[in-house]
Amino acid sequence: MLLADELILLLLDDRRGVWLVRRPAVRGAVRVALVVDLLARRRLALDDSGVLVDGVPGGTGGDEILERVARDVVGHRPEKMPHPRRTEVAQLLGRLRGQGVLRRGWVLRGRHLPRDAHPEAGVRALLREALGVDRRPDRHTALLVALAFELDLLPTLLPDEDPLVLADRAATIVHTLRTDLHYFPTSLPQDAQARAGAGEVAGDVVDVMAGIGDALEFLDVLVGAARLLSLPIRGLIRLLGELP
Repeated sequence: MLLADELILLLLDDRRGVWLVRRPAVRGAVRVALVVDLLARRRLALDDSGVLVDGVPGGTGGDEILERVARDVVGHRPEKMPHPRRTEVAQLLGRLRGQGVLRRGWVLRGRHLPRDAHPEAGVRALLREALGVDRRPDRHTALLVALAFELDLLPTLLPDEDPLVLADRAATIVHTLRTDLHYFPTSLPQDAQARAGAGEVAGDVVDVMAGIGDALEFLDVLVGAARLLSLPIRGLIRLLGELP
């Protein structure tokens, strides 16, 4: 499951099928999650001048949505990415419905309810475990923590938890992810794919670390450019051109 898929499940109210944040904010956050995934998978990279460029081909496994987003943003700086397509979230929602994870409301068709609650419950459990105990999340979960933390979504996603405790634990995970990739168990799909081919550059640990580093740098640039510290989601959406 992509980071964007997991973020969508977390941002949907299970009982009412509505978004926990404004719809434009969902589009912006999902676009950021897709780019973070592309950087972590090395399909994209940041060059020395901070521009998104093509990376190692094949890191997406042919995922059409990831490939289209890669084509959309390549050649742009993170803070000047094109507007996210309005169909992007709809396509991800459609795929989740096709996988039997979500369903439309019977009367209100614009609502998205769980058909199978296990995937969302699993993601939420991983997030809670990563933030609640001193155990090592895998790299993918650590990236999800970084994404939610940098976009200031943790209080929204886990409203019953102490926000200061969440922030402290998340900051520790992000710092460790930035400085010591060996601390986290391998989980990124490109790791296994790369090892399947002898001599592939993407299989090198240094290359995987570069992907994680680029993903975190991308988030840093967005946070700095949009001044997300006080109103992160509104800042993010202004950055992506969704609000006047």
